[in-house]
Amino acid sequence: MTTRMTAPRLGRLISEGDGDAVRTAIDDSPRLLSTTVEHAGQDGWTPLHLAVAEGQTEIVQLLVKAGADLGARTEHDRTPLHIALQFAPHLVVVLLELGAQVDAPSAAYLDDVEQLTAELDRGAPLADPVTGVDLLTWAAAGGASSAARTLLDRGADADGGALHAAAAHGQLELLRLLLAAGADVNQREPDTGRSPLHAAVSAGGGGDAPEVVRALLDAGADVNATTADGASALDISRVAAARNRREDAGQAAAHDALAELLVARGATD
Repeated sequence: MTTRMTAPRLGRLISEGDGDAVRTAIDDSPRLLSTTVEHAGQDGWTPLHLAVAEGQTEIVQLLVKAGADLGARTEHDRTPLHIALQFAPHLVVVLLELGAQVDAPSAAYLDDVEQLTAELDRGAPLADPVTGVDLLTWAAAGGASSAARTLLDRGADADGGALHAAAAHGQLELLRLLLAAGADVNQREPDTGRSPLHAAVSAGGGGDAPEVVRALLDAGADVNATTADGASALDISRVAAARNRREDAGQAAAHDALAELLVARGATD
């Protein structure tokens, strides 16, 4: 007896990276390409959205070649390209080569000022009316300095969440740009209570993370601020260091260094 292929089952095959099984399923039931499921608390995710979120390059390519819609949107108005920008940056080029269209959010992330300006001139909103995520946050996450300056010149709100994004992605130049534009260094996320400092230390200790943390502290970040569940930046660093102690000595050392920096700047247990 053959098990009937369903969208959730196809999603599991995609997550497992079983390209042969995915190809067979799509060949047998092409309708599955446009069937949607709920994922991460929102409806409207197609198999292509799922494959992008899982970073499955070969499966992304086979789905598009089989006819998957590159412009399909989730309940929160996210295309596969938006998902790549957020969760799988290595797939951005792949999707563009396959024909994905650059819209305002992706132009902001990619620092494509010409396309961004054209989208704004056509009436693209500075903030997504569905999710509330603003274009400046996309630019900050992508390290897109020119796009960020363009958006600030067009009236973007420096306190719309972009500083958290810059901190979380280790974007030092963007962070300094936003602080100079008046972003609140101690702004809290409504749901989690996280400040940009929490976002910076949660991202890890590598790359520009120490400089990002220093820049936030120099701008007046509260070193002892706690999240909604009571965690300080020092707590986050120490927990991360302990978690990596056996598996990744380099990451553990980087988190230890952040913890030492925070203590040196006044963090208390």
